Amino acid sequence: MSHPHAVAVAFPDIDSLLNPLTQNIDSHTTLISLCGAGGKTSTLFWLAEYFYKQGKRVLITTTTRMFLPAPSHYRELIIETDPVRQLTRYQALPDGPALVALFSHLDERTGKVAGPTPQQIDLIKGQQRFDLILVEADGANHKLLKVPALHEPCIPQCSDWVIVLTGGAMVGAKADPQQIHRWAELQALCGIEAGDPLDWALFHQLLSHPEGLFKGTPARARRIWFINGDYQNEASWLAELIKLHSRHPEIHAIWQGAVREPQPIRLALGYLAQDEAQPPRP
Repeated sequence: MSHPHAVAVAFPDIDSLLNPLTQNIDSHTTLISLCGAGGKTSTLFWLAEYFYKQGKRVLITTTTRMFLPAPSHYRELIIETDPVRQLTRYQALPDGPALVALFSHLDERTGKVAGPTPQQIDLIKGQQRFDLILVEADGANHKLLKVPALHEPCIPQCSDWVIVLTGGAMVGAKADPQQIHRWAELQALCGIEAGDPLDWALFHQLLSHPEGLFKGTPARARRIWFINGDYQNEASWLAELIKLHSRHPEIHAIWQGAVREPQPIRLALGYLAQDEAQPPRP
């Protein structure tokens, strides 16, 4: 296989797209953190199920709070506050493929679970009991665009990949504070007002600024920007996405698609293998 270079792949083969995510930096276990807004939880479940069916041992968790997943999204549930007892529980699991949901606390009133701290997840990675750890590392209050506050996101420092999501409906729309989490932070960052266009220039700002979409991403981690919820504009946005990616070589890939659709990723742009490239389809 040839050395990677930047290409655009329309309707990419999912195996070729996702299997490189098992690459990690310093251990057997790959740690993937998901941030942003517009489908983090759905993406986490999609990735978890994919890798589980590939025969991997997969752990899903959060560094913030999320609703307790339905039983269909895991094969083993561990809710345990004490890190030592957590370790005992998942060390006792049989060998072979696994899909484990790990949380430290369940709030019965809200139905939400809290997960380990980022530091604890770094330690879990070092124990090498799983092939992949998938972490929801940000909250967005069901909005489609998010700029982090001072205390956000909560990304483990041993993350190998950081995937930041943006709701596709936001691209080209007029800024609506009701659809944007941390509206005040977005205004402060970009000088935007309600009704202003959320255009490509604005997303360039959000990708460039250290307090923007990839805030808190470890220097070691590869970056993916996933424009989720869009499955109609892969041709019309292509030229702008190519231009944007050329201005941001630090981003390993840009994905465009809708994770709930049968073809979740309709366009992948980035440092893919040259022999996987194919001309974009209209």
